[in-house]
Amino acid sequence: MDDISLNLRKNISALRMADDVKKLVSFGPRHAGTENEFKAAEYVKKEFDKIGIKVSVDKVDGIISWKQKDCRVKVIKPIEQDLTSISLLGSGSTPPEGLIAELLYVGKGTKEDYEKAEIKNKIIMRDPPRALMLDNASDEVAPQGPTKMLLEKGAVGFLEHSRIPGKILQMPLLSGPEGLTVPAVAITYEDGQFLKELLREWYAIPSGFKRREEKLPIILKLDVKTEASPSFGLNVIGKIEGKENKDEVICLIAHHDNANGPGACDNATAVAVNLECARILSRMPTPKRSIEFLSFTGEEYGEIGSFAYVDKYVKKDPSKYKGCINLDIIGNGDHLYYIEESICMGKLVNNDSNLNKEIVNVCNNLGYHIEGTPLEYAGDDGPFILAGVPTAYLAKLISASWPYLHTYIDDFEVVDINGLTVIAEIVSNFIYKLAIQ
Repeated sequence: MDDISLNLRKNISALRMADDVKKLVSFGPRHAGTENEFKAAEYVKKEFDKIGIKVSVDKVDGIISWKQKDCRVKVIKPIEQDLTSISLLGSGSTPPEGLIAELLYVGKGTKEDYEKAEIKNKIIMRDPPRALMLDNASDEVAPQGPTKMLLEKGAVGFLEHSRIPGKILQMPLLSGPEGLTVPAVAITYEDGQFLKELLREWYAIPSGFKRREEKLPIILKLDVKTEASPSFGLNVIGKIEGKENKDEVICLIAHHDNANGPGACDNATAVAVNLECARILSRMPTPKRSIEFLSFTGEEYGEIGSFAYVDKYVKKDPSKYKGCINLDIIGNGDHLYYIEESICMGKLVNNDSNLNKEIVNVCNNLGYHIEGTPLEYAGDDGPFILAGVPTAYLAKLISASWPYLHTYIDDFEVVDINGLTVIAEIVSNFIYKLAIQ
């Protein structure tokens, strides 16, 4: 281990990162465009100010301020059954009297599944995309589903079920930053299987329901009330200016908004590592290249914050951006991954293989294990890749060992705080060595 690595290691503090995570979690759900997101952005700004690096804040327009007020889902035919539910981020409301419509189950929700389905006036349910796979049929307006196409074909609502058993409400992402015009709800894994049983898509038979040869339609009633108003998000940019090639930039990226619940592992832990890297790198000799620490809004709405940053700064001259690394869902899990490819707003994006090799080299030199994987959803790396910037992405919470993404369980108690020191050490070594080249 060289002197740079030793200096970085000795300055990393899990206690500081614990304080960061606790503070961000205390703001509650940090939906982009809301007061809670503004509190998170202000906290990040103040921490950058304390460190003594340059700080700027960009306003990102076109984001709604959204809040759930009420959500109820009930099967009314062929039997009656209340389902446990939550509104999806950005969901529209039903009429005051509710929405009654037939459920359409489309399997995995591939393009072929939708092409052969009669979608008009239906509530659409699909299987959730599988972890570590590329079966996310998203489009250019929603991060985790072909919302635009389905609305154009007359869908009147969306229903998603959790990936995991345990009567947990998990929130997929079907809305862009301007919200949805129709209701979108999530139900538990168990209620999802119950609906499939009614549809004869599962082996069991619900209590009180007699098997018939013909398939009977499922009629649902949705009562959803949400509030939405025009707003904006905030991107916070901290910067250590290089001394020789200051126009060349290395970026460390983490989003500070979240979709549901306290949002500790998604994504307060990554923000904490971002802040900690700024703290320890500010104490190192000034690098040749500039380093930017980017805290973005609106990742949960389809990376609107990072797209705004790329449009404003990167597209003028992408060649000045020599390397970026995105951190997301790093607070717990059984493995550390570098992402090889993923889906960003309907497009397959490939992370930079040379940067990934360098990350492996850094891990080997520090004595840490890491492995590569595809991922069903891109994060804030996607807009940088689409702009032609070499970009890497580190993540942990994408395996069955830690399934509570976008749930109310994602609180400080589930975070491996000491494990964040490993991430901070890997990332600080990686970006500093890129910056001194």
